[in-house]
Amino acid sequence: KTIVTAPCMNACPAHLDIPGYVECVKDLRYQDSLDMIRQGVILPSVCGRVCVHPCEEACRRGQLDQPVSIRALKRYVADDEMQREYWPPAEISPNGGGKKVAIIGAGPAGVAAAYKLRLKGYRVTIFETLPVPGGMAAVGIPPYRLPKDILNRDIEVITRAGVEIVYNT
Repeated sequence: KTIVTAPCMNACPAHLDIPGYVECVKDLRYQDSLDMIRQGVILPSVCGRVCVHPCEEACRRGQLDQPVSIRALKRYVADDEMQREYWPPAEISPNGGGKKVAIIGAGPAGVAAAYKLRLKGYRVTIFETLPVPGGMAAVGIPPYRLPKDILNRDIEVITRAGVEIVYNT
């Protein structure tokens, strides 16, 4: 069985459902759009600012006039959630049985794994050597490109779900 996807989805490293979340934005369903984005990208505000957006180069709309500003739409819906001061509920599955998982490093991969495991019902603790979460997103990207409060908000969505981060460890 052949599955056909949009060229933008094929170009996206996270293989997000870009047509789906863009359609939600068109219909003014910003939270639905962001929920769709979070299925593949745990730090949507970060991605909406620093992604190199290869999806836009592959956008079919670019063959007619201009590609859709996919990264900007991702940033917009993430910023909208932050401005509304909305915190997405964490739907924790009972299947993890409360088993404990330790993750080394609170960089993007570590927090993504922690969040996904937490939603599956595991008790997750991240051990981070730095005094801040985010890994290279926190210490390698200058604040004018990625303000720390934006990164911290994305991380707080994860900690509000019940993920614990132990710093300087």
